[in-house]
Amino acid sequence: MNKLRLMAAICVAVLFFGSSTRAADSGFPIYFENSKLVVKAEIVNRTTYLPLIDIVQFMKLPYTDALSLETFTIRNGNSRLVLTKNSGLISINDQIVLLRNPILRENDRWMVPLDFLTLGLSKISGTEFRNRAGPRIFAGNVQAPELVMNAQSLGAITRLTIRVGVPASVSVKRDDSKHATLIIDKSPLDPLRETADHRDRLVRSIAYDDSDGTSKIAVETTDEVADVHVTAAEGNEIFFVDFLRKGITTAVEPPPPEPVPVPRPDQIAPPSQTKVRVLVIDPGHGGADTGAKNSTTTEKDLTLAISRRLRAALQSRLGITVLLTRDSDIAMDSEARSAVANNNQANLFISLHIGTSPNKMDSGSSVFVMKDDFGGPMIPTGGRDHLFLPWYLGYRTSLPGSVQMAKLLREELTTAIPGWKFPLRNAPLAVLSSATMPSLVLEIGNLNNAVNAQTLTDSGFQNRLVNTIVSAVLKFTENAAPSSF
Repeated sequence: MNKLRLMAAICVAVLFFGSSTRAADSGFPIYFENSKLVVKAEIVNRTTYLPLIDIVQFMKLPYTDALSLETFTIRNGNSRLVLTKNSGLISINDQIVLLRNPILRENDRWMVPLDFLTLGLSKISGTEFRNRAGPRIFAGNVQAPELVMNAQSLGAITRLTIRVGVPASVSVKRDDSKHATLIIDKSPLDPLRETADHRDRLVRSIAYDDSDGTSKIAVETTDEVADVHVTAAEGNEIFFVDFLRKGITTAVEPPPPEPVPVPRPDQIAPPSQTKVRVLVIDPGHGGADTGAKNSTTTEKDLTLAISRRLRAALQSRLGITVLLTRDSDIAMDSEARSAVANNNQANLFISLHIGTSPNKMDSGSSVFVMKDDFGGPMIPTGGRDHLFLPWYLGYRTSLPGSVQMAKLLREELTTAIPGWKFPLRNAPLAVLSSATMPSLVLEIGNLNNAVNAQTLTDSGFQNRLVNTIVSAVLKFTENAAPSSF
């Protein structure tokens, strides 16, 4: 009787389509725990259909294709799933399930809509199917790291920041002068967004694509792009992809700094104590802007070397995400530097500089925060507009936190580096004005002082300086008021 009711229901639900609107075949990956299947999907009447037999054979499930009855039966142990041509009804162990769209069979091919996998195949195979935008499907216990893309204009370059979340590698393929493909050696990935919403004079579009089962980011560029440079960070979990305008070149990067001593396990801050989740370090100057210099070194090279040491120490001791505004010798304006911190939702921003003075005996250093009355008084407004500030007054939202961090840093430096003074100052510094998180500028020593210059280039001093900054950051993140974040 159950079989009769089943056949009657199927006959009632059978829908025949004399004609249908179709789109061209496209790759559609299905990721299993230790393998992947890329099938050709078809769009019929604005619905995505997948080839059933390809999937069933890949999963090694027994099936019967009854041509005369126009039914397709899948078995797994004592379970049975029956499909009927052009019907939206399927039977799972004699229980009727209604799909949103019918099963199709044309030219000896069975095509199933996506919800067949979740409502039908998963029930008898025991494999969960999760449909993701893109499109792609994750099957079973697949754990796909989240991919985050963020692009921004930084003066003469456009920077695409890629967060993979697991160690990976990224290579660049220039198909032609207007197309670049970034190939990521990890698959599958689960992109937070399929595209990066960014367009400027160098980049026209950025889109993730894994239609062939390989993780790629397709970038359409303009003729003004001369080169594409990839820099890895955070143990190869974050990548900075810089699209350089013609006429702009990157100098050979300075040799990697000597490793910072690895702290003992009892020196590492437990994750629960770390409120600073993302910290951005800004190596001052870069490119044609050398900053202070003497006969042997430049400020831009020293700030980059110290910033790299500081990044490594912060990562090992605090376990937080640490980004550099630049990791090579490129020019950036002040707004672009603070934009890196704002766009990556940083909780702390530190800009590093080396001082200079006409007085060769001067060895003064300074910790700067933004001048609190910069931009003049704010006129109170009513309604919701009082929540908004002009971009150049972004610092006002977190000035108390900036002062708190600056005081902690001054105390730590004064104790750790005897004989050096670190007064707390405020000034209308462009690099801090639009930063919306606690932020400061640290200016170290006097490069025009021969003794200072020798000290600043000493790796032992740089390690002491770095560890002192890390200690201040740790105290800040343990004691900062919630409003600082």
